[in-house]
Amino acid sequence: MKLRTYSFWILALSSLMLLSFTYNNSTYQTECVTLGTDGYVSIKIWDTKKGAKYKPEQARRDAIHAILYSGISGGSSCTTQPPILKKSEEQESFKVIEKSFFSKKGKWSMFTRSSATETTLPANIGIKNWKVYQVAISKNELRKFLEDQKIIKSLTNGF
Repeated sequence: MKLRTYSFWILALSSLMLLSFTYNNSTYQTECVTLGTDGYVSIKIWDTKKGAKYKPEQARRDAIHAILYSGISGGSSCTTQPPILKKSEEQESFKVIEKSFFSKKGKWSMFTRSSATETTLPANIGIKNWKVYQVAISKNELRKFLEDQKIIKSLTNGF
């Protein structure tokens, strides 16, 4: 009986540790800036918790995360962008590669072009001391990568 109890706790603690290493940052905010004809979407992104300590590389990662999971809210010059991973099955399929995808040398960086500090702040954050970045993401190339990985279906494949 004690062996089962220990096994349960070891399994539970291992699961919690594994979950703690998955990528999740829900404190960033986004706003769509432009939709390029070249397949790039340019967004403003800032972190309400990190403020002035928000780093450009983290902004780029968060921008990819937003495009994948939550989508991007519309701005003055572009419409709201829905997430690429719309279905729970797609999100679960991506979870298998998520850790390596967002790792330091992961493929996530292939899909961002820049992360410049933005001088005009979004209206809803006022004059707070936050770093706001403008990040360009190749949404088309990211979608193609996910199709090649069999995580999402091709747009030409039907529904």
